[in-house]
Amino acid sequence: MPHPRFRLLPASLAVVVVALLTLPVAVSAAPPLVETFTNEGSFAFAGPCPNGVTLVQTFTEDVRVTTFFDKAGNPVRVQIKVNYVGVVTNPETGESVENPGHYTIIDDLVEGTVTQVGLVFSTTVPGVGVVFHDVGRVVFDTDGNPIFEAGPHDVLNTEGAHPVRARFCEALT
Repeated sequence: MPHPRFRLLPASLAVVVVALLTLPVAVSAAPPLVETFTNEGSFAFAGPCPNGVTLVQTFTEDVRVTTFFDKAGNPVRVQIKVNYVGVVTNPETGESVENPGHYTIIDDLVEGTVTQVGLVFSTTVPGVGVVFHDVGRVVFDTDGNPIFEAGPHDVLNTEGAHPVRARFCEALT
């Protein structure tokens, strides 16, 4: 049984080349500027808890900032990719839980909106369960008010950060 053969005829190839050469060429913008850095540190995360203990968070975050430009060379969008590895610890007992975050922030410099996408917070304490969970997509207006929200956002939808930190105190003290 003969095998079919596929080949581009020279006349067809010429038509394709001419078509590609006659397409309008857009003036391209400056290439994006990419910057990366790492932050490490620790800070008092919650406390003092009811028993007097102040919980401590240590963290490492890898950040990649990409700035996009228009044809005139003006920045139009900044995209920030964050890979955050945090650990909240009770310094008296040594008990700790992971507090990761893996998200992207898109700052639209033209529209003035900021979009946050991904896993911002998600902490599960053995024997307690989910302490809080912020994941999905949120768009903020120029004043920082949420104008769109998809996914569970325990931290975003909590008045202040104290109730969230209180849950850490309950779990680790």
